[in-house]
Amino acid sequence: MSSIYGINAQTYHRLPPEDQASVRASFQSQQAPAAPAAPPVEPLPAPTVAGATTAQDAVAALHALPTPNHADLGQLRLPPEDRQSIVESRNSVFNATRADAAQQALDRLAPQRSDYDALPPATANMEFQQAQQAWAQNPYATELQRIVDEATASPTTIPSYLDSGASTADTAQFTPEQIRGALAAVGVDIPADASGETLDAARELLATFPDDILSLAINPGSQVSFTQGAGLGTPNLVGPSAGYQLDAGAEISLSDVTTGVDFAQTQRFEASVTVQGGVGVDLSKTPLQRLYGWADRLGQLPDAARQLIGDSPVLRQVMKGLPVSGSYTEFTGTQLSYEATVTADQGTQLANGNVDGLPNPLDPMNMAAGTSVLMRGQALTGSAFEANYKVFTMGGTTAELSGLGFGVTRLEGSMVEIYSGPVDTVENASFFGIGRQGAVAVGFGSELSMESREMQIARLDLSTAEGQAAYQTFISGGTIPDWAPPGVQQSGTTEVFSHEFARSIGAELGPLSVGFSSESNGTITQTRWADGTVDYTNTYTSATGITSEVTATVNVDGTLNHDDATWRVVYADIDPASANYIESAYDPSQANDFADNNQHVQLQMTSAELMHLRDLARTYVGTQMDPGVLEALDSGVQSPNPLSPEQAIAIAQTPDEVFAALTNSNHGTAYAEALLAISFTADGMPGDMRIASAD
Repeated sequence: MSSIYGINAQTYHRLPPEDQASVRASFQSQQAPAAPAAPPVEPLPAPTVAGATTAQDAVAALHALPTPNHADLGQLRLPPEDRQSIVESRNSVFNATRADAAQQALDRLAPQRSDYDALPPATANMEFQQAQQAWAQNPYATELQRIVDEATASPTTIPSYLDSGASTADTAQFTPEQIRGALAAVGVDIPADASGETLDAARELLATFPDDILSLAINPGSQVSFTQGAGLGTPNLVGPSAGYQLDAGAEISLSDVTTGVDFAQTQRFEASVTVQGGVGVDLSKTPLQRLYGWADRLGQLPDAARQLIGDSPVLRQVMKGLPVSGSYTEFTGTQLSYEATVTADQGTQLANGNVDGLPNPLDPMNMAAGTSVLMRGQALTGSAFEANYKVFTMGGTTAELSGLGFGVTRLEGSMVEIYSGPVDTVENASFFGIGRQGAVAVGFGSELSMESREMQIARLDLSTAEGQAAYQTFISGGTIPDWAPPGVQQSGTTEVFSHEFARSIGAELGPLSVGFSSESNGTITQTRWADGTVDYTNTYTSATGITSEVTATVNVDGTLNHDDATWRVVYADIDPASANYIESAYDPSQANDFADNNQHVQLQMTSAELMHLRDLARTYVGTQMDPGVLEALDSGVQSPNPLSPEQAIAIAQTPDEVFAALTNSNHGTAYAEALLAISFTADGMPGDMRIASAD
């Protein structure tokens, strides 16, 4: 059958003339060339979601739906607003399709009362209630509801986690703060009020960065530093000089073994690469001044030269030099650092030159439980000075570092903890002694480092596909999940404050140090999880090897919740007698059964058990010591004897004060004798005690 203008010919000829004209005009208008149009937006089918028989299958099918592909828009010359409108339209259709499918799955898979009609009514009601409870706790059911809510809240935005398979970071997702921090670490400054064009250019620059930028060589078992530098300055012929110095250096170190909670033995491996430049002033004696001094001592200075210098106050001061010599430098630069906490066995591997002992964030399942990696990229500013007067010398450095960091900690089983965010560090070092630094000097030195981190954090289950996808997203672009889908146990924010302090007494022979040193360090962590709970951990290791740890939740008013707090103290590597005193306090049958070597001892108590220990100490002090001691302590007339920690425990008012008395390193090992003494008047000691050989 023939057609004309797109309709049956006979029908066309039976139409009135005006209708024929309308059909003809419509057909011709459709044949005329038109501006390129965007492909039609079609609803996305979701047959696999509709066919899912479990919430887990439905979630997997929803995550497998192909995201909108906007590549074809690059071939069309569309105004930006039209292009954006098309993108948002497609995204809206995708999100609506996804949300509808998720809601249908929720309605279809949720337990129904009618499913239990075949059972007796009472049994049916009970089974239905249990099914509802199980459904409410099903993480995949929660994920289905989250998909619905997510599409409603952001209908034109495609969730970034759906593109987790990408092998590189999605720089379009970076905030201006992240962009500025990342580029500052490599020496590129982006102003706070940067324009959109500047930020787009910065994102393009970041997109060129390789995923793997860290490669280190280890000189095993020692601390090694090297610098390669070149500088330009004014010749120091007549006095103070100014100059500029550019240095590139690296430092690698492996700490001693530390015994922590549950007798976990760890070491810390640190490596950093620093590029810095600075301007400074040199106040040291000049070659001319030194030559004058030696010539005068040896009687080789001509009388005319001596008289000329003596008659001129300026020349006389120049030749004598300033009463204090030294230098001052201000510097700026960047630093990339790698810090790993490893097991004692891995530390031995590193000391023997086997770098396989380093935790590898690209292979998290093969990281040992308790090990961690923290990488930092920071810009630094600081200053250094040295002053010498006669035989005395003193000097110091101060550095402030600011940038971004990310890290991974392997937990038990298949769980890992990931974190990323800003890192600020302050480092100070000082030295006072006799001699000259950089050559030979004997004296006292100290180093203090403080660091604060405010990071996003999440705990992932790498036994699940969702957890693996979230981890890949983190490794590729540093993105931390801010919600808890299947595979993400918890997510939130964490604030970490850590500090390290070291003191040394000894000699400096060029770059080498010989002598005695002591170190202490502590870390306070407060993590706010998405469900509203707040976890608190405070860990401190003294220079004498006592490690204390407090873990608890935090109340709404910011105070520590003592009801669920756990208090642990580890006395590491103590002598056999002290260890036996504590052991026999908890188990009298072990009295006088001394080990052949040093021991590790751990005490663990609740807040209530600490206060019970306080009550036992009051009984002991009030009955076994001189009459009136307890009353004198309570009234403040008498202070606790440092050699009798049981007195400090007896007058404690809070669990914190009892714990402080148990962990006071200034008491030496008097805590062991105090615990044994308290046990004499007690019917069993509170808390748990563990002991293990230090070998």
